[in-house]
Amino acid sequence: MNQTVTPAELARELGVSAKSIRRWLREQGWQSVPHTRWQLSADQAVQVRKHFRP
Repeated sequence: MNQTVTPAELARELGVSAKSIRRWLREQGWQSVPHTRWQLSADQAVQVRKHFRP
């Protein structure tokens, strides 16, 4: 089964804004298709957690 996570879910978990996470994702070149929901892979979620954890 394909496990994905959204920036909003990660934002709640990490205590940061989803907007900050989405901005960082775009800076990494992980641009979402316009007007579609972000769906991050487990590997991408790990990288987000590493970047935003204190």
